[in-house]
Amino acid sequence: MLLLAALMRGGFVPPANAADPDPAWGYEQLAPIVGTPASDLVEAGDTLLDVAARNRLGFERLARMNPGVDEWIPDPGTVMRLPTRHVLPDGPRRGLVVNVPEMQLYDFTRTGEPEVFAVAIGDDMDPSLVGEFRVGAKRERPAWHVPKAILAERPDLPPVVPPGPDNPLGDHWMTIGSTSYGIHGTNNRWSIGREATHGCLRLYNEDIARLYARTPVGTRVRLVYQTVKLGRRDGAIWVEAHPDRYGRDPDRLEKALARLAELGLLGDVDVAAVRRAVNEASGEPVAVGRLDAGEAGPTETEAISTPTS
Repeated sequence: MLLLAALMRGGFVPPANAADPDPAWGYEQLAPIVGTPASDLVEAGDTLLDVAARNRLGFERLARMNPGVDEWIPDPGTVMRLPTRHVLPDGPRRGLVVNVPEMQLYDFTRTGEPEVFAVAIGDDMDPSLVGEFRVGAKRERPAWHVPKAILAERPDLPPVVPPGPDNPLGDHWMTIGSTSYGIHGTNNRWSIGREATHGCLRLYNEDIARLYARTPVGTRVRLVYQTVKLGRRDGAIWVEAHPDRYGRDPDRLEKALARLAELGLLGDVDVAAVRRAVNEASGEPVAVGRLDAGEAGPTETEAISTPTS
């Protein structure tokens, strides 16, 4: 009864062919998981910011995956689990895809698994964009023309900040469509993986330099808002959940259960484990169920994409 109520609250209407859904077919509709688990040791004098920057990962997600570890004075020798395994976002896998709640950019412009980059995003007062765009104008060593709203908050700033160490855009800028927002570098590496911008997407300087060099103007850029992703690997069903940063997904548990029901997979998962994973929103893929042997098809992650813009 509780499950039925949850599904009804999520607005789920069973499709016409849902009487006897095929779990093997439903399993194949789940997103693949890419990457492998990894860890790092805290060194003397490290903060979690140092561990994140050393591995070019997002600070906040690293902290969520290691609850109980002091962010500023972690004990040397502590084994830190790293966020290096990801359920791919739903939808077309081409060009650049940014899942805003998880603060990560997926580069599908090359063959095989996408390269994954940690990003900083805007906060709830200056949220990052969601929608379909193309890469617009690109600039190296851009000057920062400070928006009037920021000048009102920071009257100490000049109207234009020239290229250099004080420029928050770093050395590379790619415009998101025809907007005033961009994908760019930073003069503050500690901000990556946090809500730290006025809506732009900020990368580590090493990462944006590589991405800039191989991403032509016109490349597709899709910015999505997926707080819960359902994934598959080796016959198991996985959930990866992230905080609802902008308060746009209040019924995410119900939606996840409804999606599993639609795919005929609800009977193959531990509903309590799904609820736990969604509520904890650790950012780490969590196995919540498994199909019977032979139902899930190949056990290895297949080719993810072909290079396309």
